[in-house]
Amino acid sequence: MEIKEYIKELPMRAVKPRGDGSFTVVPQMSQGQVAARQLAAIQSVVEEYGLPGIRVTAGQRVMIDGVSADILREVVEKVGPVGDVFRHKVQSCLGTTGCRLAMQDSMGLAARMEEFLKDYSLPTKLKSSVSGCSMCCAESLIRDIGLIGRKTGWTVSFGGNGGKRVRQGDVLAQDVTEIEAFEIIGKALDFYAENAKVKERTARFAERVGVDAIKKAIFGE
Repeated sequence: MEIKEYIKELPMRAVKPRGDGSFTVVPQMSQGQVAARQLAAIQSVVEEYGLPGIRVTAGQRVMIDGVSADILREVVEKVGPVGDVFRHKVQSCLGTTGCRLAMQDSMGLAARMEEFLKDYSLPTKLKSSVSGCSMCCAESLIRDIGLIGRKTGWTVSFGGNGGKRVRQGDVLAQDVTEIEAFEIIGKALDFYAENAKVKERTARFAERVGVDAIKKAIFGE
């Protein structure tokens, strides 16, 4: 089987081609967490094949660069699960599990958010983020969906973007419960899925239709 066909059979974003002809292998991770067994497998592969090491990304992922085509299959098999756990990845700060400033359990909510989003079919990729307090260390306000913890609940934002055209997301609600936040997000995504252009990110969609139209779809008149 040719390399291109082999890569197509792997989970999404498991292997990425590099400009020099080598490949990047992306171990499967969620919210930047690595189990001891997985970490040992990554270390073993890097040492066995004399690879340059690993790279930690801004999106809380680990990448193994410089994998040549002739060892690609072996590296993937030995690393273990690769690619995306969920179709729509959710980023998170430590929250109450490890930050004295946190007001909410951001990691717990991010895990439930991944489950909530896993079956959504959307016009293009979706980036979400959960921050445990208003310091917003997980950069929630520049994500398609953002959740920010407060003492009295969650702030929900929609339509943020951190790319070349940076956009701060529109705040849809404040001080809501987790259940209420998911209801709001679900209605916002339904409206987005029904009305967005192909490959139109939420930031450009929000600019085009306006936040009032999005709020109307969620909350009514």
